[in-house]
Amino acid sequence: MTELRSHAAEFERKGARLVVIGNGWPAMARKFAERNQLPASMTLLTDPSRQAYEAAGLKRGLWRTMGPQSWMPYVRTLQHGFRQRRTAGDPWQQGGALVIAPDGEVLFRHVSENPGDQASPGQLLAAIAG
Repeated sequence: MTELRSHAAEFERKGARLVVIGNGWPAMARKFAERNQLPASMTLLTDPSRQAYEAAGLKRGLWRTMGPQSWMPYVRTLQHGFRQRRTAGDPWQQGGALVIAPDGEVLFRHVSENPGDQASPGQLLAAIAG
């Protein structure tokens, strides 16, 4: 989120709207937005039912979250000063990233295999540029 937030102005200049969908309850989303200092240009939604995650084909599972493939990304985040806070929402749900054109066409889709597997802002910006 920190990396995406730092590129928010660049997305806005390209006419793109950043929308983040979490799976916790609305009160959790408000705290998340405050703690992460999300810019006004980012929209934060929440879907406790995880229907949006299912529709996007995103993955879920205990082993994906806690398995050995997640250990090194966790160590790297610790080395960069990031600390895991109390989990809000479904801890086993993996994320992903979509770039969707105004007509609904999916221009880019990344399905995270584990917590450290994320699309970079550069990949998302490249998808916008077409």
